[in-house]
Amino acid sequence: MRLTLTLISVILAPALAQDRFAESVRPFLAAHCSGCHNPRNAAGGLDLDAISNQPPASNRERWERIARRIRAGEMPPPPAPRPPKNLSDATAAEIHSTFDRLDRTAKPDPGRVTVRRLSRYEYGNSVRDLLGIDTRAGDDLPPDPYGYGFDSIGDVLSLSPALADKYLKSAERIARIAVPIDSDPWKATMDRYLAERVDQDNQLHLTVDHVFPADGEYRLRSAWYQGLRDGVRVKLRLFLDGEEVANDILTFYYGIDRGLESPKLYIAAGRHRVESWIEVLPEPKYKGNPPYLEYIQVYGPLSQSPATESAAYRRIFACGHGPGKHEPACARRAIEPLARRAYRRPLEPRELDDLLGLVQSVQAKSDSLEQGVRVGLQAILVSPNFLFRVERDIASGERELTARELATRLSYFLWSSLPDDTLAAASTPAQVLSNARRMLASPKSRALAENFSGQWLQTRNLHVLKPDRKKFPDFDSDLRDGMRTETDRFFEAVIREDRGILDFIDAKFTFVNERLAKFYGIEGVTGPEFRRVELDGVQRAGVLGHASVLTVSSYPTRTSPVIRGKWLLENILNAPPPPPPANVPQLDEGAAGMTASLRQQLERHRTNALCASCHGRMDPLGFGLENYDAIGKWRTMDGKFAIDPSGSLPDGRSFSTPAGLRALVRSEHEAFTRGFVEKLMIYALGRGLGPSDRPAIRQIADRVERNGHRISEAILGVAESVPFRKRRAE
Repeated sequence: MRLTLTLISVILAPALAQDRFAESVRPFLAAHCSGCHNPRNAAGGLDLDAISNQPPASNRERWERIARRIRAGEMPPPPAPRPPKNLSDATAAEIHSTFDRLDRTAKPDPGRVTVRRLSRYEYGNSVRDLLGIDTRAGDDLPPDPYGYGFDSIGDVLSLSPALADKYLKSAERIARIAVPIDSDPWKATMDRYLAERVDQDNQLHLTVDHVFPADGEYRLRSAWYQGLRDGVRVKLRLFLDGEEVANDILTFYYGIDRGLESPKLYIAAGRHRVESWIEVLPEPKYKGNPPYLEYIQVYGPLSQSPATESAAYRRIFACGHGPGKHEPACARRAIEPLARRAYRRPLEPRELDDLLGLVQSVQAKSDSLEQGVRVGLQAILVSPNFLFRVERDIASGERELTARELATRLSYFLWSSLPDDTLAAASTPAQVLSNARRMLASPKSRALAENFSGQWLQTRNLHVLKPDRKKFPDFDSDLRDGMRTETDRFFEAVIREDRGILDFIDAKFTFVNERLAKFYGIEGVTGPEFRRVELDGVQRAGVLGHASVLTVSSYPTRTSPVIRGKWLLENILNAPPPPPPANVPQLDEGAAGMTASLRQQLERHRTNALCASCHGRMDPLGFGLENYDAIGKWRTMDGKFAIDPSGSLPDGRSFSTPAGLRALVRSEHEAFTRGFVEKLMIYALGRGLGPSDRPAIRQIADRVERNGHRISEAILGVAESVPFRKRRAE
């Protein structure tokens, strides 16, 4: 009986929705909207008479946009009489409720995911976890194209001949590092990182990540310069992976390349961080330009350890034999585990035979099993089975993903890398999903903070932004890196502590080091290490107070309430504005802060009716963040004018401070929750979303709302959803 009633409700739902929609929504439209949006007028290309006579689901996106604009008070626009707010809210709520009811009765559709190439970030992590060496493999590749806000979208991750060539060269370099051969040692080279080349000029701290090609001895060097005065005394310090390896007090004489060189250091192959700090010693009469670090230099390997002492060699050659002592079975014991992990599945006999045949062919020519395995590893790293995430297709209908396919999806979702041994050993989809909480607790879940949040919040763009140094002398690479680290560490804390996602809006804690703390005006923080600090919520709270977010939503020379308002609508309030129309008049930037405040300039800008419809909601949100300059520093004046951070939205709601803006945004928690789930789903699936995904989005959002907005409910909800667990035919 229950099944029969369920089937009846599913069949009748669209008709019932249309009847209820007609009874409750059309009268409002006739009274307040149809005067402009009719067959004769069709303002904005919208004829309400035409779409009102069709099933609501056939014009869903339009109806949802209409509901948002009615609820926001943007429609009907001034000077038309404003309908009572309770009536507008009720009408917008009924439109949304219509589609919520349809979503809850609709049959879930898993959708279809295109075969996905690994992004450069995923490629680098996968190589690291496959070989146990961080070679920064992703740096060998160009940036990936974006789709739907992310660089992991299958439809745009193509493989051109030029990119294929880069993969070949990258594989050759990686294989040479991973498979050391005594008869083919690395020649000593000098790699010099000039401060200006790595965009870290004019500062007292220089840091680089260098890939050391082999286990062996190296020397590190750092040098500095000062342009005007001899006799400046400084203390220079060198660090390797956070540990001090050399320091000295030096006196600079103009024109002489003075620096600090470390003793010979034994350094294992792979990625290591090299840092240098310079401290000007007290000198009361000193008035010249301050000294700055000029470069960091890495020289070596001066000597190279025997191959058998390398951790990489022992990891790959599990048979335990040394060079020249390998047995025929060693090739198989080296290649098969590498290929199985790289391909994320067991090998077919033909695939293993082909790889072993390649190894044997090279071994016969070079008389070296190591050389054969090195070439075999190159073949694995350029194989489509490694570079692409392939899921078996079907002729029609839909199917559950296999345990291995689901393990791959889950691992790249949470870790941006290969499944580990525990996940790969799961034999059923249920066993795979049972690993999710373990994976979130792993340090490797940091990838979700770096990769997902960096794209969702757009903080990944920090490294290409160049704020005007004359206007913002505080900005340098240390501050920029600190900005990004703060946001990444904050996201990690939300995951690690399973906090509510509303903390992204107004959490009263963050992570700072001394450099960022001074920039924020937070006292009591010393040293370069990041630590958690509590906030009062006045100037800083949530990501809206993070300098990273405030910088990426500004111009190089000034703030932009428009960009910041648009950022809020797109990433926080789940209400992206439409693209701007053509021929929009430009803002007079020269006048901003001089003859008129930026706020006054924008208010004049909005007198253009073409602009007012969108900017009426966008600009006030941006005004709420005007106390932060273009690099996120707190201020009370904009040039000659006092900052006015107040804002009034078209629906009558208002605020007067950044804290008030955060409270208003938090009140839109349903919109934020749904938007966060949508972004997470796009990232996890590697495709855009469509109408068939809305039931799953609604179910996950309801789950998050019911369970205290905990981030684990959003992540696990996506992982357990039909679109994530299944796929359908084309």
